[in-house]
Amino acid sequence: MFKSILILFGMSLLTSSFFLKTPFMHSQTNLDSAYTQALEWTDPNIYTLPEAGSDEAKAMIKQLEYVFTNYTYENLAKQIPQVYAERIYFRDAFIQLDSSEALTKYMLKGVGAVDAVSFSFNHVMHSKGEYFIEWTMGIQFKGNSGMETSIGMSRFRFNSKGRVIF
Repeated sequence: MFKSILILFGMSLLTSSFFLKTPFMHSQTNLDSAYTQALEWTDPNIYTLPEAGSDEAKAMIKQLEYVFTNYTYENLAKQIPQVYAERIYFRDAFIQLDSSEALTKYMLKGVGAVDAVSFSFNHVMHSKGEYFIEWTMGIQFKGNSGMETSIGMSRFRFNSKGRVIF
C-alpha cells in the first residue's frame, strides 16, 4: 500500500532485474521495525492536511498522478523530488527506501528496462488522512512487442506541505 507500497508493486517490475541481484532484498510481508516506525512518524494526525475533496487535496493527488502518468526519465527526475518529501518510507516487493533521492534513482534505473509505460489512477479513496489509490499500469519491456498489464493499490500519506512521505 502507500508509499508506495505504493504504486509501486507495479513499478518494482521496472527495476526487478537490477534489484533481484542485490543482497539487500527484504520480505514485503514482514512487519519490520522500519515499517512500524514509519507508521508512527507519518501518522496523518501529526500533520495539517487539506480536507479530503477540497481543491487543495485534489491538486495534491493530481500532482502525484502526473509523476506516474508521464513516465519518462525527464519527468521522473524532475517530479519525484518535488512531489515526495526528502524523508520518506517507500517499500515495494524488492526494496525499501527512505529518501526521495533514493526513490528517484530507483525509478530512473527502471526506465532503462522499458520501451513504454502507461499508468492510470482508477479510483482514489480517502480514510483517516490516508489515500488509497487503485491503479493500472502497462509495461512494454525492451525487446518485447507486447504490453504487460498490472493492477494494484498503493497507500499514501502526505506531510503538511502536501508532499508524499509514505
